[in-house]
Amino acid sequence: MLSTLIKKGEVADYSSRDQEAQVAFYVLLWKRKGITLELFDDYWRDVHGPVCARLPGQYQYWQFHVAHNDGGIWPSIGNLVDASTPEENFDGIAELTFKTVEDRETWFKAATILMDDEHNIFSKAIGYNTNPGNSITFKDGIENGSPNGHQGLEKYHCMIRKADGVSVEEFRTYYKEKFAPALAKMDQVLKLRLHLFEEVDNTRPDAGGVSHSELPELNYQAAVEIAYWNRLELELLFVSKEYQELVSEHSKYVKQIRPFPERTAYTFVNDGKMTLAGQRSSTVAQLIMDIGAANQLQNDVVDLMLTNNLTH
Repeated sequence: MLSTLIKKGEVADYSSRDQEAQVAFYVLLWKRKGITLELFDDYWRDVHGPVCARLPGQYQYWQFHVAHNDGGIWPSIGNLVDASTPEENFDGIAELTFKTVEDRETWFKAATILMDDEHNIFSKAIGYNTNPGNSITFKDGIENGSPNGHQGLEKYHCMIRKADGVSVEEFRTYYKEKFAPALAKMDQVLKLRLHLFEEVDNTRPDAGGVSHSELPELNYQAAVEIAYWNRLELELLFVSKEYQELVSEHSKYVKQIRPFPERTAYTFVNDGKMTLAGQRSSTVAQLIMDIGAANQLQNDVVDLMLTNNLTH
């Protein structure tokens, strides 16, 4: 009865907008010691983000600003869910997607320009790649695919380590063919996106005091982005019979689940094009939206701001 009272009705599914993105680069980011979280957020969003948005090859580029996983926000599945250690707690996720592996390589070659900026805000940046078919949006009921701030939802990025006794192939098959599709069908779930990671490339050299390598035992093998309308929907899911049955064999495949609450999300590239936040920064984009400055979207202004050429 309670679940029925809070339903929003039929929810459209926008997952098809991610289909052209075949591979991803998914980067966990720790803020630099000595700066506040507010300064980290502001600089990453309004300075670093627009620089990254101008690099070639991208299909989508999101920044997810997350809170630490301090425990108590997710029910335990056996002993799989727990708080992260202070060293494991990161502050943001950069997700970039590409239509092809070749497009990603093009971006990697151009991204060396970002290295000089990393030390300004990051102390550690651990990047994961996915191969074709291993970054999948199973469900997306969120109409706005280009968020610029808080979305007014309960949203989490769950980092997952596989069980020691299971192969990578068995783990991936379980998540891609059984767990994720079944979870996405449950009414309370508004969005579910899965990433199945390759091993971290620990040969990437540290740069400017920013660590790019991780101990093997701290690597993750998957991530699930999951959203709900509100906290009550999340709790109703957790106590449902369907969910309890689904997670009953989780410990066979999974060693640890670490859920990080999303604070805000920003979009700098979507559908292969820079968003207004990518062009002008997130803060300026919000000011233009709030005051209704339609003239700022006209081609002559866009050309002037992006190419320093005034068209007549």
